[in-house]
Amino acid sequence: MQQRFRSLDFNPYSLPKEYVEAIGLACANYAQTEDCLQMAIWGLLDIDGEMGWALTTHMAFPLRESVIKSLSELKFDDLKDIENLDQILSDIKDAADKRNKLSHHMWCVDEKTHEVFRIETSARTRVSVEQKPVSLKEIRDDAEFIYTAGLKLLQFLKAKSLIPKLPPRDRPRFDKRKAIKKARTK
Repeated sequence: MQQRFRSLDFNPYSLPKEYVEAIGLACANYAQTEDCLQMAIWGLLDIDGEMGWALTTHMAFPLRESVIKSLSELKFDDLKDIENLDQILSDIKDAADKRNKLSHHMWCVDEKTHEVFRIETSARTRVSVEQKPVSLKEIRDDAEFIYTAGLKLLQFLKAKSLIPKLPPRDRPRFDKRKAIKKARTK
């Protein structure tokens, strides 16, 4: 049986608007979920959000996850709390994988059938390229999963009184290093 040649359009502007919207929503949901991960660290350390951003902004997911797990073992006496948090973190790991598939692979549209495909590439020990059809429902379901994973963490933090405090109003927020440099040049 002869396979038909597909004419694929890789121009992102050719993706159906509903797909672009759903992919964008999934990515926005993951940004919110990442913020919840950072808040978990701040809450476990009992520091305010501004101090927290200084610490966690550039942490990758694996480091954030490791820090949360380490801190939770120190913070919680109830093993059920640790178990619940570990399940939430597992869901967030799955959410990160879903977001990565949506945002780190190429997309294309079959010019004849208008079917949408994700082109997944990998080069771990060997090069692999797969063309997978993706439905709009799958993307919307992933976006919802990503959102819910972050929401579960936020609910856990609230239940354990781990929502970080707001930074103090009187904390100086000017660029101190810039002021030092300016003073030295005088």
